[in-house]
Amino acid sequence: MAHLDIQHLMVSYGDKTVLHNINFSIKKGEMIALLGPSGCGKTTLLNALCGFVPAADGIIRIREKDITKFAPEQRNITMVFQSYALWPHMTVAQNIAYGLKVRKVKKEEINCRVREMLDVVKLAGVENEKVTQLSGGQRQRVALARALVVNPDILVLDEPLSNLDAKVRLSVRHEIKTLQKKLGFTSVIVTHDQEEALVMADRVAVLNNGQIEQLGTPEQIYQTPSTPFVADFMGADNRFTYSPERRGKAFYIDLPNVSLDQHQLIYFRSTAATIFAKDIKESQNGLTLTGTVEQNAFLGQSYRHTVRHDDQLIQADSIQSWPVNSEVTIYVPPHALYVYPHSACSTSSNL
Repeated sequence: MAHLDIQHLMVSYGDKTVLHNINFSIKKGEMIALLGPSGCGKTTLLNALCGFVPAADGIIRIREKDITKFAPEQRNITMVFQSYALWPHMTVAQNIAYGLKVRKVKKEEINCRVREMLDVVKLAGVENEKVTQLSGGQRQRVALARALVVNPDILVLDEPLSNLDAKVRLSVRHEIKTLQKKLGFTSVIVTHDQEEALVMADRVAVLNNGQIEQLGTPEQIYQTPSTPFVADFMGADNRFTYSPERRGKAFYIDLPNVSLDQHQLIYFRSTAATIFAKDIKESQNGLTLTGTVEQNAFLGQSYRHTVRHDDQLIQADSIQSWPVNSEVTIYVPPHALYVYPHSACSTSSNL
């Protein structure tokens, strides 16, 4: 049975429809990430779930109860905001207790639950500190504790790590995921960060233009993107239109179970490419092409090369730095090539 079930949801602002026929369900204890670029509709979907914007059509159910027309305070959904939204004049404990006081929980129970939550988020000992005296990571934990202490049906995380520096962000996202598995809360996280979604979520919904392009596990989204948009958004930074007449000495492609007798869109990541100084072997499955290095950049653990093949620029990574103007061969294995009908997109570069 679905803990959260959204069916045929549509949201409009005036005459403009911003969410189109959204359908997905979440099991109890599952975390799902809404992922996509700015303007794709993920924040609107979050606001519709929380009741901040009305649904033009469709149904939202929690534990089989239709909450579509419920006011926000009737939904038992709590949110961790991007800005934390903590009360600066209150202590850590007072901030965590706030939702319980609003619900008129008895003082003894409030104190007990706050102490328990302080232990859970590893903030015991700072309960009497003002939140303004805490680090960004600690304030994020206070916001999380305040949201969880009321035992919500759904916890919503709105870009929860965007205000943290890179090192703290890595730590906090793992802490949130550990807590989610330990406590078993059901959660929706909204983010534009692909790595954040892949690390934290059990499933990922990629949104584009107010629609879900693909919904699946992090492995499915990353390894088998179902549309050109998902492939591009998930880091397939090389894309071109394949035409059969280009196969030859400088360009060879062979993909098992894929027909290459017509135009196709082909995507692949720079990290999937291998650079070497050898002649093309036409018996090798996958994509092999020759080109000239125009630029290389040091990334830390590898170098990223810009290689020109005819009028196409290819990005390829290597632990070896290949000199500018050197002639190289690029190879991409079959599993790393994402192939779509040419009609799926009309904006790709030609090769």
